[in-house]
Amino acid sequence: MASDEKEVLARMASLLKSGATMLETLCPTCKVPLFRLRSGEVVCPRCGQRYVIVSSDEEESRVRTNMVLSGLEQAAVQKINALIMSLSSSETFDELSEIGRALITLLQVIQLCRQIRGAEKSVTEKGR
Repeated sequence: MASDEKEVLARMASLLKSGATMLETLCPTCKVPLFRLRSGEVVCPRCGQRYVIVSSDEEESRVRTNMVLSGLEQAAVQKINALIMSLSSSETFDELSEIGRALITLLQVIQLCRQIRGAEKSVTEKGR
């Protein structure tokens, strides 16, 4: 047995010991069984890639939408952090105004992302 295979088997055993569940679904890249962690995340023990398993095209669309909105929200939060740093070093009213407008816009982006995700969640729950 190759060293790589032993390492993968050791990771698989470790995942099982920690309460993860081995799934029937194989990693599309490595062709080894995926594991569902106690947190609900699905991970490949060989390559470490994380996956979301969906059962329909509609569910895939919802998951993709949620991932895009989450990424947008994270990017907006990072920009807000950068603007906060530049806010403390601003010296003119024009600079402060520009930063203020940018902050308001980013906060609106975050609010819209959360509203859309909340609406998606409501639609999903009503469909059950």
